[in-house]
Amino acid sequence: MSVGRKIAVKKELYVKAPDKYTCDMRIQQYTEPYGFKRVEKRSIQKESDFINELYERYSEDNGKTWSDWRDVYKNALEVKKNGDEIIWCEGNEYFNPVYNHFVSLSMQRIFSGNHKEAYNILWSKGEKSFADHTFITIREVGSDLKKSNLIKYHKNVDYNTEDWSNKEYFNNNESYLGTNIDVLKNGDIIFPIAANIKACCNILGINYIDEFPPYYYQLMKGLIIIKGKWDKEERKYNLTFSKPIIINDLKSSRGVDEPLAIQLKSGRIISIFRGSNMKSDNWKTRIEEGTPCHKWFCYSDDNGKTFTDPVPWHFDDREVIYSSASYSQIFRSIKNGRIYWIGNITDYEAYCNYPRYPLNIVEIDEGSGLPKKASNTIIDTRDPEKDSDKLQLSNFSIIQDRDTQQIEIYLVKYGQRENYTYWADCYRYFVELSE
Repeated sequence: MSVGRKIAVKKELYVKAPDKYTCDMRIQQYTEPYGFKRVEKRSIQKESDFINELYERYSEDNGKTWSDWRDVYKNALEVKKNGDEIIWCEGNEYFNPVYNHFVSLSMQRIFSGNHKEAYNILWSKGEKSFADHTFITIREVGSDLKKSNLIKYHKNVDYNTEDWSNKEYFNNNESYLGTNIDVLKNGDIIFPIAANIKACCNILGINYIDEFPPYYYQLMKGLIIIKGKWDKEERKYNLTFSKPIIINDLKSSRGVDEPLAIQLKSGRIISIFRGSNMKSDNWKTRIEEGTPCHKWFCYSDDNGKTFTDPVPWHFDDREVIYSSASYSQIFRSIKNGRIYWIGNITDYEAYCNYPRYPLNIVEIDEGSGLPKKASNTIIDTRDPEKDSDKLQLSNFSIIQDRDTQQIEIYLVKYGQRENYTYWADCYRYFVELSE
């Protein structure tokens, strides 16, 4: 057990990789607003940005015993007659106690043809080969039925299962889902999306070509913070959108990725997102050699209508945080009511996606939205005698145990073994926060 600044961490092996080319990723959530019923999702992965198998099982006793696995891959992947593929990614469910339902975000990725060919076209030629759309989903307590609505921040074009490749739909309201939803005390919700950069510029009245090279269409995204107010009669959230926030490609060569948003006790709404300093000849990126890599930060003090320009996130003592292009998460503790962020904090040499270690947890100041440096604790880091330098401590999920009030983290250690990215074991971490 490692201990640091009132945060204690315990680590254990949860499940070994099935073979040298496959990892077994786990996610756990509670399925009811109270009690200890959990669902565990098992994602089998053999390639980047794609799930190859998907299973679910349930526990009635907080994870002590489990049902048999159930294959639910048909709910995640559709293969059309013309060869197009559609894969669905479901985000975490959040309970809204004011209106007694669960709310979540899900993302639909439509590939033009086979996903392997589509990804190759994107990264080798820089051409558009798939489209992402985000949906907001409601599930009533005690029901397995889900109702989803497309998030339409730009044009009123809906999804048609029989006309999925319609250009009006394919090219409009594109967005990558945000990684959290903040449910407020009054039942309103706040969440972010990474939105199509051309649409963001259009909404802002900016000429896209004046801001970004034309081939950045697929690579760059902007940020929109969304507020939702529940409509009891329509049984859906009415959404309002902030003015888009954009970041220059000389600061982040891929714009906004995997954004977070949460409201502080001061009323300030903050957003943190993944940036990148990737240089690519295929994409003709303009970012200069030596440009640092950060998590970026902006905030609103007018209830989410407008946000400050993004700046590199930094500790409360003004020390800048360096962080590779990697996933992160934010949450409010059920134990002490405080806000914490989990993600990679690296050094100034971070480039593109690496290194993705160590994995840190920090407490967030409720006034400024800045991380408290004194709370910075390493959850795990690379063992140079066992782990390759391509280790990724960044593919994780969290659940707050309702019994112990500990944070459970489930993490697949991609790249732990030299030359075998997906020969990766899944670990579980128990994080004990202070009162």
